[in-house]
Amino acid sequence: MVKKMTFLAGIGVGYLIGSKAGREKIKSLWNDPKVQDTVNQGTEWAKQKAPVLQDKVTDAAKDAASSAKDAASSAKSSVSSSNGGSGSGSGSGSTGGGSSAGASTVAGSSNPADRSHTSGGNSSMDPAKPQPDGR
Repeated sequence: MVKKMTFLAGIGVGYLIGSKAGREKIKSLWNDPKVQDTVNQGTEWAKQKAPVLQDKVTDAAKDAASSAKDAASSAKSSVSSSNGGSGSGSGSGSTGGGSSAGASTVAGSSNPADRSHTSGGNSSMDPAKPQPDGR
């Protein structure tokens, strides 16, 4: 039953928007003084509520920025504490804290041959070369 009502409402909206007679009915309805009064009341209400809403959005954005900075700081300290450990040989030949033989764990750090990570935009890429047709 709900599906039928939704379908019929869709047909009605389609008629109003799509046909010339429907558009004329919308124009005549829009010019009705009762409709214009309701529109004006809604506009005034929105103008009154806009500054309060703007303050709420600004506060929420500041809170989100603060939370993002805190999370980034926490992640940075977590990464630096896990990568820069004591280097006392805690594993079986894994990449230690100051080992020059191990792979670089931070992008763009001491081993320039390690290109498995981005270097933060400091390296240039070769342009793609067209391949010959194998046909």
